[in-house]
Amino acid sequence: MLIQSTKALQKYLKVNPEPRQELADPLQGWHAHFKKINRKNTIILVHDLSLYTIVLYGLKAKDVRDFASVAKHAIVEMLKKDGCNDQVVYPELLGESVSYTTTKDRKSVAKLNRIAQEIEFFMDEVDTDSLLQPGISDLVNRNLYKSSSGGYMKPIKSLYHLLENKIGSEAFQQRAIQVKITLKLEGIPVWRRLVIPINRTFRNFHDIVQIVFNWTNSHLYEFNLYHQKPTLTGHYLPAADLLLVAHQESFAYQKEGQTMRYAHQCTLKDALDKYKSMVYTYDIGDDWQHVIELEKWLEGYDGRYPVCLDGEGATPPEDVGGSAGYHHFLEVIKSEEDPEREQMLNWAKSAGYQPFDKEKVNEELIRRT
Repeated sequence: MLIQSTKALQKYLKVNPEPRQELADPLQGWHAHFKKINRKNTIILVHDLSLYTIVLYGLKAKDVRDFASVAKHAIVEMLKKDGCNDQVVYPELLGESVSYTTTKDRKSVAKLNRIAQEIEFFMDEVDTDSLLQPGISDLVNRNLYKSSSGGYMKPIKSLYHLLENKIGSEAFQQRAIQVKITLKLEGIPVWRRLVIPINRTFRNFHDIVQIVFNWTNSHLYEFNLYHQKPTLTGHYLPAADLLLVAHQESFAYQKEGQTMRYAHQCTLKDALDKYKSMVYTYDIGDDWQHVIELEKWLEGYDGRYPVCLDGEGATPPEDVGGSAGYHHFLEVIKSEEDPEREQMLNWAKSAGYQPFDKEKVNEELIRRT
């Protein structure tokens, strides 16, 4: 593994860079930069060929003393989270030894600086209890960047492409779950059956649910997790054993004794060992509740992307007024005599209301996750 370091990083790590060298395997080349963000020591690792980025925040003296091991561990953990088989990828992207040189050229430094500046905009996602910042790294790796060919790419997709060309499908074998997600709507079946890699965070899971139910990601969300399956007959959910939230303002409403975390700080793997039932709520006003049922575990899944296996029913339009508003909406559009019908249909079309289309959903899962 070659770490091509800026002067700031060389000074922070107290390393003397070796003469520049050509790597036998370009997949093992990384650029790295050090800077203070919110007065915390931060190191940014960027993969040369894909721009895949890893953020380390709040480094201590012990991390500096063995930074090579810290960097390798962080890379492996991020790759596992993003669906890569660490047993295969580790030797391909990292190798056995670590060496330091100066940065490659001005163009590489410019890309590194641009990514470093972008990271500062995402610092409200920081997990102060963790050195590795998967939430912030995710935001960078799923953004579009201009490639050397002149087109645009997402670093995560570029890395997948490189690994597939070099290793094949073995690079992505990992465990996954099959779940059925049912939108609570009295008398109206709306559900989706999915396969999802277990190393995805709950914020990734939120993004997936948004796609498969054709929501527009315009409102806050939360996940209610329970040790035992609760009774869900009423409108209001029972108090969760763990509440995963999207935004800092949610913590202002934390109830006494309630455990609350950010959704990006918890993976499906973390939760499935402890919690037996999950409910995802989107739009705290309209209160769309999605009951998540774990159907089975899958071994050796190609974990690059989630997949929608089946489903039924159109998702209500955004801001229709919750379950009661949706039932009224359906009554209006089914009645040829209702004077509001045409206006309601035009509004629904503009809001993206459409039948469930499994092929289109899977195309979007590949494109956007």
